[in-house]
Amino acid sequence: MTGSTPRRSRLPAIWAAVRVPAAEVVLQGVLVALATAPVVLLQGREMPERAMSTLTFTGGVAATILLAVAAWISGNRRARRVAAAVGVYAGVMLLLGAVDLDLDGGVWGIAGGVALLGVAGLLVLAARPASRPVHGHAVGLVVLVALATVSVAVTALLAPSHVPPPDMVRAVSLGAWVACGVAGLLIVGDGTAHRRPLLRRTGLAFAALGAAHAAGIIAARPLLGGVVELGAVAMLLVAAGTFLLASIRDIGREQERSRSRLAEVEAAMASVAERDHELRNVVAGLTGAATVLGDDRMSRSDDGRRLLVAAGAELARLQQMLDGPRPDDAPAEARVGSILGDLAVVHRATGLDVHVDVTGDPEAAIAPGILAQVVTNLLVNCRRHAPGARVWLRARVHERHVRIDVSDDGPGLCAPPEVVLRRGVRGPGSGGDGLGLAITAELVERHRGTFRLLSGPGCTVHIELPVAGCRAPVPSGVA
Repeated sequence: MTGSTPRRSRLPAIWAAVRVPAAEVVLQGVLVALATAPVVLLQGREMPERAMSTLTFTGGVAATILLAVAAWISGNRRARRVAAAVGVYAGVMLLLGAVDLDLDGGVWGIAGGVALLGVAGLLVLAARPASRPVHGHAVGLVVLVALATVSVAVTALLAPSHVPPPDMVRAVSLGAWVACGVAGLLIVGDGTAHRRPLLRRTGLAFAALGAAHAAGIIAARPLLGGVVELGAVAMLLVAAGTFLLASIRDIGREQERSRSRLAEVEAAMASVAERDHELRNVVAGLTGAATVLGDDRMSRSDDGRRLLVAAGAELARLQQMLDGPRPDDAPAEARVGSILGDLAVVHRATGLDVHVDVTGDPEAAIAPGILAQVVTNLLVNCRRHAPGARVWLRARVHERHVRIDVSDDGPGLCAPPEVVLRRGVRGPGSGGDGLGLAITAELVERHRGTFRLLSGPGCTVHIELPVAGCRAPVPSGVA
């Protein structure tokens, strides 16, 4: 009983290995039956043999074109070799049959045998690893077949009386068809072992062709040769069509992956640009503060000490920006009046005329660093686009929200608000990068706030944020 266990466990693996090839064989039989049906139904009626040969040749050319296109789209080297093999078969064997040349005897039989040997060689090359350089071998086989066909054509035209011995023609044809069938079986095995449907289906078609024609030569009479060729060409069309569809689908998936990677790169670049923008704004304010604090009398005054404290807060914010966002489980609360006052002190040192008007002691449900970043962007925007203008920072509690207004008496907006809020939109003569207002609006909206930009006499920004304690959850990833 114990000795039978491994044998039983191998049965599912064996069935899994032969299931797909068995289905392919059944499909081949169905295609041959479908190709045979018109012949059987039309027996005794007008059904020229050349019509079937022409139909088979047309199908072979179509399969070659589909395979060539699929190989070009996918860049698959094996598919190129298979396309070359099918092309040689269609361009020599099927073409000679379509123009009603005698392939069973004479010099054209020799040409057909050489072409079949070339097909067998190309099929064997298709089973070799794609990494091995076989391009020269494949080209050499195609050139050899072409030269042999041309030589035979010249011989047939210049010396029509020269006829090779029938036994030699028969031996060459038999050997060529056997080689073609063996090559087909070889790539069936390779396609089955490595899950390559194109090789498996193509190999089945040529294995069936080789077996049928070799049996017909041995029996000294055709055994449904034309019907088998028609069925094999149908199988080649199925293989070419499915491979082309798979190649197109793979390209679509690769394009989707490329778009996803491109979106990730663009998001990373946008994040870097935002960080660079914020760092430059903070450094600009600290530069002005350092200049003012360089005056001994100013540094000893009350305003100087307050500026020093505000500059220290900005340095701490700069350090936090360099370190990156930190997860904090506690709800963020910002004392709006203190933040506006500190920022006003820092930016006055840069020459900006800033006034602060805060009613009460409002606390907003937002991280202090984020609120400072929002207001800093607006103050830098005022200094850059409205030089010499007066700026007012106002804050008060309105119902369940903290309302913050940043306004100036400058020239106002250069374009409608919806245009100005787009990323990359710059004002005339601006040295900025067109990110400040867009980043500011996004930061406010991420924290369940509203951002409105108005232009009239001067420019006004209305910001509303939830009052601390009435804060809705902020999406993860927001500092």
